[in-house]
This record gives sequence, C-alpha cells and structure tokens, in this order.
Amino acid sequence: MSQSRALSESPASSERFTLMVAGALDQRTGGYMYDARMVDALRGQGHCVEVVELGGQFPLACDRAAGEFGEALAKLDDGERVIIDGLVMGSLPDIVATHGARLDITALLHHPLGDEQGLEEETQARLHTSELEGLQSVTRIVVTSRFTARRLDELARQYQLPLSAPIAVVEPGVEPAPISQAPLNDEPIRLLCVATLTPRKGQNVLIEALAGLKVRRFQCDLYGAPRDEAFAAEVAALIERHDLSMVTLHGECDADTLEAAYRGAHALVLPSWYEGYGMVVTEALAHGLPVITTTGGALEDTLPENAGLGVPPGDSQALGEALERFLSDTSLRARLYEGAREAREALGDWQAAGAAFTRALKRPAHFSTGSRFAADWLTLRERVDIGARSRELAQKAGEWLAREPGEAVIADLGCGRGSNLQFLAPLFQGAHTWQLFDHDEQLLDEAKARAEALTSASHEPVSVEVHCASIADLDHPALASVRLVSASALLDLVSQAWIESLADRCADKRQAVLIALSVTGQWCFLDERGEALEDGDDRWARSLFNAHQARDKGLGSALGGAAQTALAQALDARGYRVEQADTPWRLEAGDRERRPLACSLIEGFAEAMTEQAPMEASRIAQWRDARLTGVRAGVLGVWVGHQDLLALPADKA
Repeated sequence: MSQSRALSESPASSERFTLMVAGALDQRTGGYMYDARMVDALRGQGHCVEVVELGGQFPLACDRAAGEFGEALAKLDDGERVIIDGLVMGSLPDIVATHGARLDITALLHHPLGDEQGLEEETQARLHTSELEGLQSVTRIVVTSRFTARRLDELARQYQLPLSAPIAVVEPGVEPAPISQAPLNDEPIRLLCVATLTPRKGQNVLIEALAGLKVRRFQCDLYGAPRDEAFAAEVAALIERHDLSMVTLHGECDADTLEAAYRGAHALVLPSWYEGYGMVVTEALAHGLPVITTTGGALEDTLPENAGLGVPPGDSQALGEALERFLSDTSLRARLYEGAREAREALGDWQAAGAAFTRALKRPAHFSTGSRFAADWLTLRERVDIGARSRELAQKAGEWLAREPGEAVIADLGCGRGSNLQFLAPLFQGAHTWQLFDHDEQLLDEAKARAEALTSASHEPVSVEVHCASIADLDHPALASVRLVSASALLDLVSQAWIESLADRCADKRQAVLIALSVTGQWCFLDERGEALEDGDDRWARSLFNAHQARDKGLGSALGGAAQTALAQALDARGYRVEQADTPWRLEAGDRERRPLACSLIEGFAEAMTEQAPMEASRIAQWRDARLTGVRAGVLGVWVGHQDLLALPADKA
C-alpha cells in the first residue's frame, strides 16, 4: 500500500498540496533530497503538504505502481493541487491523462527518464515518449536546471509531442557550510566522490582513471548506496584488480558522516555520464572545494569555469589527465581553490529555492479562469487535431506561398494557444511571419511563447506578431498584408454575413484561405469494433446540440456544421479553386490516451444541450452519465465529423 504523511494543523489560510513520489522520500539521492527540501519550504510557509510514497517499480511501472498511483489520484477532489515527481509522472501517462483535466498537476522533473545511462534504444524511446505523453496532461512543469528545460524542448521536437504546459526552472539551493582546508605540502590529496553506485554515475570510469595515475599520493573516498548491485560489484572488482588500496567504497552514509567527508576533502570528483543538475557539485562549492567532473548533461552549466575541470563523459583517459594535473600542479590547485571560493559566494540557499518553487506552483498556467478552461480544452484536442488534419491541403498551401519570393505573411484567426501555427509552420518553406488574432491576451501570450522554438521546414525563422482583437474585425490593418488567411476549429461560430465578408476581403486582396477542422454537425458513438452506434437518445442529443450550435456566438446566427459548405460556395463564386478533405476524429473505445478528450466532449455536449433545453436537464444528465460510463469502461468511443478547406485565387492556381 502507498503510505501518506501529512502535516498536522496549519493556518486556515494555508493551501493544500499533495506530493507523490516513488518509494520513500527520505532516500539520500539528489532528486529525493530536492523534493524533501521543497516540502519543507512549503510547510515553512504555512501550507499543508501530504506526501504520498508509492510502492512498486518505477520507471518501468509494474501493476502495483499503477494501482497505487491511480488510487491516490482518484482520492483527490476536483481542483486539488498535486505535485508528481517525474519518476512517477513519466512512467504512467495514461493515469495522469485520466485525472489531468480535473486536477491542478505540477510535474517535477529532475532529468528525462530516457536519458538514464545504459538503456537499450527501444527502452529509451519508450521512456521518452511515455514522459512526453504524461506532460501533455499537466498544468505546469518545474525542472531543476536550464539544461533540462532545453532538453525537454529538444525531445518534444524529436518525438513530435509539443509541450503545452509552461516550464519553470527552480535550481537547487545549498546549506551554508564552512570552507574546507587546502592540502598541506606533505599530506596526500583527498578526493571525494558522492554518488549512488549506478552506471550513469560512472564510478567504473573513475577507477580506470585513478589506476593510470603516475602520482599516487592521494586518497579517494566513494560514498553512495549500491543502487545497482551488479555495477557495485564491478566497481569493487576494478579496485581490487588495480590494487588501489587508497580507494575506499564506503556505501551509503548519514548526513553527519557526509558533512565530515566534505570538510576533510580537498576536491570533489563526479564522473557522471549525465546529470539533470548535479547537486553534489554545488554542495562541494559551498565548502570551497574544486570539482573535477564531466560535461554530461547539466554539469557543464552547473560548474563555473574557474572552479574546476570538466572532461567528456565516459573518457577515462581525459579524466585521468585532469586528475594528474590537479594532483601535481600546485599553481593550478591554487587557482581552482580561488575560483571555488568565489563561486561559493554566488550560491543560492534552499530558502530562496523554496520561495521560487512556491511561486512556480502558484503561478497560473498563463490563463485566467476563462482562458484556463479554453486552454484545457485546446490542450486535450491538440494531438488528435494533428492526427486528423489534412497534410495534403496544408502542403499545397505551403507550395502556393513559396511561388513568390520573399517572406510570407500568414494570418491565424482565433488562434487560441497557437495549435494551428504549431502544425503549419514546420510544413512551410522559407521565412514567414504569422499575425495571430484572438480576443484573449493570455492565450495570445501562450501562443507566442510556444512559437519561440519553431522554425520553418527549411530551418528559417518564424516571426510572430499578436493582435488582441475580435475576429469580427476583418478590417484590422494587419490583415491587409497577409497572403494566406488560416484558422482552425472556428467556422461553426460564425454567421453567413461573416462568411461573405471574409470571402469579399480575401478576394479583394487575392489571399489564399486554409481552414481546418470545421465541424460538420455529425457525431456518433463507436462500439469496441469501431462501428457506429445509433439510437434514439443519441439522435435526440445530437439535434439539441446542433440547435445550440446555431445560436448567436457574437457574430450573428451561427452556421454550425453548415459553415464550411457556405464558405466553399462563397469562395467558389468569387473565382477560387476550392478543395476539401474529410478530417474526422476517431476516439476509439478503450483508447485510454484519448479518453479525457472523449469525456470532455460528452460533458460539452451535455452542457450545450442543457442551455438549449433546460427543462430536459434530468434526461440530459442521464444520457451524459450513461455515455461517460461507457467511455470510461472502454466500451464506447466517439466519432466527430470535421472537414478542412483550401481555397486558392484563380490567378494563382
């Protein structure tokens, strides 16, 4: 069973947070120590924090792990704030997705799971994909280094799983510590290595480096739990084989023993292949100790240039040469000691780190209440939209833009959080500028922020300008210079008059039009074989929903599912060549990844139906609950009709 530990009474004004971790929180690794420090910081500010320690195996999660995690999330009320350590979150994305829409989830990542050393390529890809899928369902992401933030963006592009949640970097702090003394002229130099015995930490590389040293007046003490028994045995065997009596494996130790080791050391050696931050580096610097480490992962960022020596990970010869220089060159040691003590003065403490972490947790995901609702919906649908959209029509639009030299300018009407831009920009050649229009400033900010990492298909920059304006304003000056007018999931809101106005303005400027994912008004449920289900209740529900779609959404009587046909006819009448493609959603029964979207659809259908026919609220609720039960049980899926449209001016065809 999972274990929970809660703070006792706290002030009435405090907020409640739940932290979920794999295993016991008091494990002596950098990641767990960071998590524990953040718990202390939140509690110190008067907040109530419950720590849920999950049993089972992670990150290749076993049934016990999945069961305890799902049960723990299910116990939380809607809207509760939960912090999920990356080891758990990235292991079980389906469970995160099931609860992501109803909980305020912060993912706390120390480094990407797939970047662990020694993984087979298939396992590495599986873990990267699993983690990125889990991140699709969270409200925000906190990482412990700038390197990890960059790495996540890189992985999101590599696996084509763009991140929607904002990322905050909260680096670890350090405890104030006394300065360790430099070695006297006649004493051996004491090297300290603090790391669990696992392949990623590279102690075997360190032993090989030490074995090749000409200078033998040193002592090397290795502290860390043997997390990988086979690797620990390999390291012990290497020490014995090379007859390194000056090297000692101490195993795991308590805080007082480790502090004494830092005080007695003359330098820290960290031979890791990869670190998400490298807390022991800053702990060594807090003692004024120089550091000899690798450039693996975040270590190149963590270690100041003048406070130590960095070598490529896995290179025992380079590590040995660095150690030889440190042991034999008195002037080099003096310079590095000076640099380490300068770095010590610039270190942040845990109090500052805790305050930054609390700010990150409380910061909205760029959204006000209304924006947050919209963004949650847009986030849920984005990946399904990407799979449904017509790439053929998008590529034809890109080819049309490329016919004329110079930078293309594209408008995105009702851009929301920028999903249309995210899909199209990488498909278009050359440099291009996007004019983004939306009435919600916070969604515009999110769209602009997400666009920062984008480039075109030819790796040229993508520029973005945002305009907080209603799509009713088709006379906006920024629309005059565009060559392509685009939108996604918009047309069902507009009226016939708006359609005619858009067609007139585009024809006058000879602008192309690319509209994606316009609803057709047709939807149905699917059985477990993927075949359409239809009964009287569903026909009744669809008629109520479609009637609601025709209500005025601020642009006159909405056309709903008839809007795309109306636009195609209007553009055809003005000499455009119009192409259309069916782009339906198929949310299959039993697809747990798509289940949150299917449930959100049903909730949305029911809400609109109740607005349309409030006297039928009881029957609508019964219909909603029955369909939700079927989706959650994996016996119902949902099909929703959409169409894409591309219209090119006659003289550009």
